[in-house]
Amino acid sequence: MISSVTICSSSKFYDTARRAEDLLRKAGLTVYTPRYDYSEEQVRVGESDKIRLTREFLDKVARSDAVFVIANGGYAGVSVCIEVGYAVGQGKTVVFSEQPTEFALRALVDAVVPVDEIGDEVRRISRVSPAEGSA
Repeated sequence: MISSVTICSSSKFYDTARRAEDLLRKAGLTVYTPRYDYSEEQVRVGESDKIRLTREFLDKVARSDAVFVIANGGYAGVSVCIEVGYAVGQGKTVVFSEQPTEFALRALVDAVVPVDEIGDEVRRISRVSPAEGSA
């Protein structure tokens, strides 16, 4: 059962990420978020900042049971793809807000739950093992 989740999101979608954060917290989950203050839509993020932020964020993924990916229009940027791959490698559950447009990511999705439909049932989503996914 999921008790903690990390929200993965392009900075383009931080408004949606904040809404998801609120709903996930209301569902009783511990929620880790991106650093909203480093939105690439508003500030320039240099190489050293990006390296530090990526490592900090992967630590959040490691502490959580699952990741919830904000994928407005099915979009997931390079950083989000890295975060999803890391989460899968760590055995975490992967939930997307919309079906990803990238086919390789679709192979890693355990569930698709639109942000407006987040509720208590999100806690019961579990990781699909490769054997289950091919059945």
